[in-house]
Amino acid sequence: MKMTIGQRLLLGVLVALIVLVTLFPIYWVTISALRGYTGLFDHAATLWPTAADWTFYRNIWASTDYPRYYLNSVIVALVATAVTVVFSVSMGYALTRFRFRFNALIRTSMLVGYMLPPMVLAIPLLGMLVAVGLDDTLVGLVLAHVAMCLPFGVWMMISFMRTVPFDLEEAAWIDGASRSQALVRVIVPVITPGITSVAIFTFIVSFTDYVFGLMLISTDSRKTIPVGLATIAESTALQRGDLLAGAALIGVPMVLAMAFVARYFIRGLMAGAVKG
Repeated sequence: MKMTIGQRLLLGVLVALIVLVTLFPIYWVTISALRGYTGLFDHAATLWPTAADWTFYRNIWASTDYPRYYLNSVIVALVATAVTVVFSVSMGYALTRFRFRFNALIRTSMLVGYMLPPMVLAIPLLGMLVAVGLDDTLVGLVLAHVAMCLPFGVWMMISFMRTVPFDLEEAAWIDGASRSQALVRVIVPVITPGITSVAIFTFIVSFTDYVFGLMLISTDSRKTIPVGLATIAESTALQRGDLLAGAALIGVPMVLAMAFVARYFIRGLMAGAVKG
């Protein structure tokens, strides 16, 4: 159905409002941290600072453990993303290509796990990590993030695996490829949008996670950036502008990264929803 000019105009206004409401807080935090000591509380402040003052950004980066927290978050997010993608592809392949007992039960449990809020998972995960000696470690935090993101990844991969004709895999076998080679060389290139969606989702969730980072990590040097910034706010006498700079260094990279890969993420979600 073709849209009228009025409908297109209304849609454009709605999209602009959504973008404004979503991105303006991050924009305001970022430019507020650029106003410096004199301009931060200026009632006549404009939507753009007259001169960029990087004092607050230098303070948060040089006078606190912010770089260590940031590095911890990047490491945890990257490792959790890699592990989640590998296990999601492997499990999605097994659940769609093999018929075995409890197949449906496993898929259902994945859906239930995805529906549970992080706080419900954090307490039993903490007990399990304590039992195996991985509490208060980045390895334990990675496992917790994988447990949180894996259900989404498996369901996404199941949707995409079902769209790949079995004939393609059989043709690879006839050419001499093993099952694992057929998976890597034939199936994975076809389901790349789904893999990209899982990777983006996992990285963002892991990098911005607060609940698991707060409950599973107690040593200050191992804290991730959301918990670390909260610790800085509570234990130091930094100015409000310094904390705004710290928040901007979390939000801006996520927005920029999402701007570059959004089309792949949306394509993956839509393909999984329509074809699955």
